[in-house]
Amino acid sequence: MLRLSKKADYALISLAYLAEHPGQIVPAREIAQTCQMPVPLLMNILKVLHQRGILRSVRGASGGYQIATDLSRLSLLELSGIVEQVDGVAHRFALHGPAQALQYRLVRFMKDVSVADLVLPGRRIDVPLERVGVLKSTNESKPAQLVLAGSK
Repeated sequence: MLRLSKKADYALISLAYLAEHPGQIVPAREIAQTCQMPVPLLMNILKVLHQRGILRSVRGASGGYQIATDLSRLSLLELSGIVEQVDGVAHRFALHGPAQALQYRLVRFMKDVSVADLVLPGRRIDVPLERVGVLKSTNESKPAQLVLAGSK
């Protein structure tokens, strides 16, 4: 089944961080530390994004990355395919009935959503808080905490 991988998620998070710092060269370690991502995996993803012309890379002590392309021309499906090539992983596609129909709709959706719609300030798709997670309180005396989908 087609899904958004952790690599694609990290790519989106790093592109969002870079979009929040337009015109700046941002070191990979700063992105990793600020966004709490593993440095080696992030560096591989950024390297691939650079090789595909999505990012510009500057070497040296004050080196790092910045966005080098119009992210509105890059679909979520394309980005996912680019970062999945980091390890040569292929997508698995559903073979039968309802799952096949769902697969088709997901692929269409991912083609229609641009990366800019997800990462650029002022263009990000709004998601109601109640859709992102649930408020959970483990103790009556403690305030409720937001538990994000997929977190423990």
